[in-house]
Amino acid sequence: MYIARILFATFVAFLHIMPAAAKNFAVPDKNPAITLTIPDNWKTEEIEYGYSARPSDEAVFFSVEFASARNIDKMMANNEAWMKENEIKQVKPIKAEMPINGISSTVFQFRTTDANGPTTVEFILMPAGNERVIMITVWGNDEEREKHGKAIDGIFGSIKPIN
Repeated sequence: MYIARILFATFVAFLHIMPAAAKNFAVPDKNPAITLTIPDNWKTEEIEYGYSARPSDEAVFFSVEFASARNIDKMMANNEAWMKENEIKQVKPIKAEMPINGISSTVFQFRTTDANGPTTVEFILMPAGNERVIMITVWGNDEEREKHGKAIDGIFGSIKPIN
């Protein structure tokens, strides 16, 4: 009985610590299709179609956006403008279909350059039901991505469909 109380107290204490370690998001806000977790030490910001996040050194950019399928062209146009604004050279993307945690996804990978040299940008499209789509964006050069690899892997590993 004594050990059970200690284990229970430890579990409760752990639950109080856990929320400080990450920020959880349900996407889209209304009738969500996925959940994901962003490290607590990353700065998050609400943007036009969703949320963006960056580590404290701002070396990597991550965003998750959502729109109705009929607005995907507008969202893609906004992202093209974003690439231009951030001096990311437009190149033809490599397109691949792949599941991410059981969610069918289309990945557009741009191996390109920005003001700092070689960089990679990925736009990942996921179905969100009800004629909606989710787009995840990741931008950073290989060195920056490697430096923040554990956090990026954690974000992608946290993506869960809501069924």
